[in-house]
Amino acid sequence: MPRSRVPPTLLTKLRHPREATDGPRLWNAKRRIKTSKGLDPEQFRQFKKTPPHVWYNSYVNTQQDPSRTGNPSIPKFATAELYAIDRTVNDKGELEWWKLDREHLDKFMDLHPQLCNVSPDVRTFISDNAHNLTRSKILSLLRNPVQYFSASSNVPLQQRKQIYFPDVKDAVVLMRTPHLGPRYAAFDVPLHFSKLDMKAYLKNVYNVDVLHIRSVVIQGKVQRKDAASPYTRGELFRPPSQKKMTVQLAKPFVYPEEIKDLSPWEHDPYWNTMKAMLTEQRRESQWGTMNPNIEHRKSIAQQAQELLRGKAKWAPTWQAFADNARAMQGVATKVPASPLVKNTAKPSVSVK
Repeated sequence: MPRSRVPPTLLTKLRHPREATDGPRLWNAKRRIKTSKGLDPEQFRQFKKTPPHVWYNSYVNTQQDPSRTGNPSIPKFATAELYAIDRTVNDKGELEWWKLDREHLDKFMDLHPQLCNVSPDVRTFISDNAHNLTRSKILSLLRNPVQYFSASSNVPLQQRKQIYFPDVKDAVVLMRTPHLGPRYAAFDVPLHFSKLDMKAYLKNVYNVDVLHIRSVVIQGKVQRKDAASPYTRGELFRPPSQKKMTVQLAKPFVYPEEIKDLSPWEHDPYWNTMKAMLTEQRRESQWGTMNPNIEHRKSIAQQAQELLRGKAKWAPTWQAFADNARAMQGVATKVPASPLVKNTAKPSVSVK
């Protein structure tokens, strides 16, 4: 005998209720509770037929002369409200009423014949996102608020699902520790990171089981600000402390072998160039001008030792250059005349 089919249970409440806000219901549910109310088709047609600036000018004229309508007790705009509404008029003469603050916006919508039917959650949405709304978006919102809120691009940033991006400083760094066994791993962690956080982090992110955790906080050494200044030694300060954790793993983990051949990355030429640049900067800096050149002193001392031991023979410096040596010995070749000086003298004729 087949089992009777149990009808599904309809959940009318959220298992994790959200905080109560005055904003619209933005989640896309099959059984949406329609609390967001805009304009019905007839009201929307009247709203487009009579733009807000036309109605506002007519209402202000009626406010100044109540005898036109025969009802002297109509609600009136205060002077501050009139000034705030006039500031929302754009270059085309249209009234951008949705840019009013919440108090003036409620007063304007309450007195408007069609906008007075808009629900409070839609008003809250308009007030909070006035800087992102345009006339076309306002018309779409008033025509069907539920359909407008169902599009993810129309949901404000504050009411979207928030994604947590941790700070760059709050990074868990795995250290290379060849002195530890395969069942131990060391990490650099933020100061606020606890052992429970570390255990949950490794389990939920990497599915790594942890047996034991040890933590230690290493206090930073006292340093000086601008210690290289020749005029002052600088103020004392202590840099932030560092926290390290050593984890005992349930399964052994062997760190990959360190790459020894770095030639594909041009390691040696890069470091040789950097060393040469640093040496040149140090020589031209204030430190280089105030301190002796140790390498130059070592080379002079080495030459002196070679002379004393007889490995090298002393000679004047000019003998190291071939042209200078030949010139000093008197056997240098004749130097051609400069092309800029022309020899215009006539050869002398000898008369016997």
